[in-house]
Amino acid sequence: MNWARQTPRGSPPDKGSFPLDHFGECKALMQTFMSCLKEHEYNQRKCRVESREYLQCRMDNDLMVSEDLDDLGFNDNITKSDQPGFNDNITKSDQPGFNDNITKSDQPDKKEEVVS
Repeated sequence: MNWARQTPRGSPPDKGSFPLDHFGECKALMQTFMSCLKEHEYNQRKCRVESREYLQCRMDNDLMVSEDLDDLGFNDNITKSDQPGFNDNITKSDQPGFNDNITKSDQPDKKEEVVS
């Protein structure tokens, strides 16, 4: 078998490709969105409003195929306070499933052998 003649076969992206924003038509919205992500440690749920505005700008300027934002997971009535998980006052210990009472000695030893 001649390996040099084989070419890797990939699959195209689900939504296809879209042009880059060469003229900076949506650059300000993109920077706002990226700043929001950085500010919230890349928790995209807290930046849904900014994401929606950025994608809408891209669609309005023919930088991506126009599509209903509801189909992309956005709700028309979304506001910052309505966003799932939006609460800056929640600490890690307030989140469900977090148990700060576990100490290292409470955790199982990985070296234990299982006898069957």
